[in-house]
Amino acid sequence: MSLADFIRSNIETILQNWEQFARDIPSGKRMDKLELRDHAIGILRTIADELELAATTSEKKIEVPVEEVLDTTEAMLHGITRIFQGFSVSDTLSEFRALRASVLQLWTKHNEKLLIDIQPSADEIMQFNSAIDQALTESVLQFSKEAERTTQLFDALYASSPDLNYMFDLEGKLIFANRAFIDLVGLELDEIIGKNFINFNTSDSVEINQHLMESIDTKKITRGEMRWRDAGNKETIYEYFFVPVLADQSTVKVITGTARDVTERKILEEKSHKRANYDSLTGLPNRNLFTDRLNLEIKRVERTGLPLALLFIDLDKFKETNDSFGHSVGDQLLTEVAHRINDCVRGTDTVARLGGDEFTVILTEVNRIPHVEVLAQEIVQSLAKPFHIKDEEIMISGSVGITICPHDGEAASTLLKNADQAMYVAKHSGGNHFSFFKPSMRDTLRVGA
Repeated sequence: MSLADFIRSNIETILQNWEQFARDIPSGKRMDKLELRDHAIGILRTIADELELAATTSEKKIEVPVEEVLDTTEAMLHGITRIFQGFSVSDTLSEFRALRASVLQLWTKHNEKLLIDIQPSADEIMQFNSAIDQALTESVLQFSKEAERTTQLFDALYASSPDLNYMFDLEGKLIFANRAFIDLVGLELDEIIGKNFINFNTSDSVEINQHLMESIDTKKITRGEMRWRDAGNKETIYEYFFVPVLADQSTVKVITGTARDVTERKILEEKSHKRANYDSLTGLPNRNLFTDRLNLEIKRVERTGLPLALLFIDLDKFKETNDSFGHSVGDQLLTEVAHRINDCVRGTDTVARLGGDEFTVILTEVNRIPHVEVLAQEIVQSLAKPFHIKDEEIMISGSVGITICPHDGEAASTLLKNADQAMYVAKHSGGNHFSFFKPSMRDTLRVGA
């Protein structure tokens, strides 16, 4: 049996034997059977055809330079494929050495079993080696061309990309940056190589460096946001990623990544958040955000044991004022009311506008009830002072209802109802007054002021 016939009839056995070699190649370990065998069958059949042609012609086979081969061969396709599968040139060479060894080893064993004294033809071995070398040359040359083209494409992409692209070593030092990154920091590449984010102009440098080290330690992608101010104090917000590049399954080689300008998106998100959670007139938290904060503070009460006080504030005679002076003055009046209430409380407390002329205050970590009385009286007195709006002196007042958590209740809806009822008791007493909730108020009917 000729070597050409042997290859055709034993392709599966050859490939199985070859896989044992190929699996030892670093890039081959992570590939499945179909990926690993890609184009190998075609290469073997091409070699068999060339061996048969050489055996039937008296003329010596003339090897055509790869650059002059017009058709794309299986070996060329193999080279193109391997570049995108992460193989190195060394890995690709190892594949062909393994293929050569597999064929010759199996063919020698085959002949030894048939006739112990018959050795494989030296001419066939020489022709086979020549065919393998030709396929290897085609594959590696195409591999190199594709690698060069891919590198040029990536270089062009990196150079023209508005995103920041970078690479760091395992000490967190910069080893590569694209033009966008270089332009951002205002230094040339040779001036920033070897530096880390702590050396750059961002207030988030410590957190960024922590994420970088975390990516190295965990071998996982980390992400975050950084704020960058330019020489004109304009702030740009970037969303960044750190991606570990693994030399094998357990060793991080470098950290690469990208950062994208998300300033416009963050502005839109902030506007959307404000619309959903803040009153457009006064800028105070609206009912939605107030409810969230009240629930959070109730949980804090459960955890710390320190009570909270909820104040419900309704303006006295606001409707008459709004009708007399117009909505424009009414809106400005509500804004001034919000400022006065805010001035009476601490920064840790929450003042909210539920709608119309209704306001609430969440007082946290209440140590003594008399302190709540003092603050409520301060709010009442502040609202009773004249408001000067558009050359008009406007007099209003406020009625305040107060409830204490957990003494009066531990649910947000219960506390709000309690404070509302206490407020109506204060309003029925003539307004410009505050009242604490009592259980007897639960049956009090709401009557308009």
